[in-house]
Amino acid sequence: MIVEFPFFGAGINYFPTEVSALRVFEPRYLLLIADSIKNQTTFCVGGNLESIGQIVSEVEIVEHQDISNAEQLVVVQCINIHKVSDIDLQKEYPTCFVDEIINIGLPPSEEELLQLQSDIKKVISMLIEQGLDMQLPDFEIDTESRIISLWNLCTKLPMSIEMRNKLLSHNSIDDRFEELKNYVQLILKKSFN
Repeated sequence: MIVEFPFFGAGINYFPTEVSALRVFEPRYLLLIADSIKNQTTFCVGGNLESIGQIVSEVEIVEHQDISNAEQLVVVQCINIHKVSDIDLQKEYPTCFVDEIINIGLPPSEEELLQLQSDIKKVISMLIEQGLDMQLPDFEIDTESRIISLWNLCTKLPMSIEMRNKLLSHNSIDDRFEELKNYVQLILKKSFN
């Protein structure tokens, strides 16, 4: 089913459950945010305003703060991901028409998730030792929802936008898990060579 959402072309998208902040200063996006706050509605964040077929993140506003008369800081949480089928730039702010991405396949086992979590902790610890300015995040595997747990693990690991997009583009849970696991193993292998 195709659904229309307001669309913020922020140059990034988010994993489900991920919380992030957006600095909003363009008038059209300030209006989009104001409407979302007033109507308590979600909107989509994506890479750009041109690419049909791109993956976008549906987000809800968690918190917002005026920084100045012409700028806001908006904390959002991703609740779903979609694939863009069309973009409309003729309104007050951009909108996109999307199809929901449906997960297929079997989620990894609890043991596989725990092993991946352990490997991600090693990678982050190694990056911190090399000077990355971050703290070791809290981890929690939800055995009731291993799909959400896999998304949560994706949010913990620093990665390039290309890698984020690659993980987001998989609707196969098996492929997403293997992609993330291989990425983590590659980093570990490089660090110990």
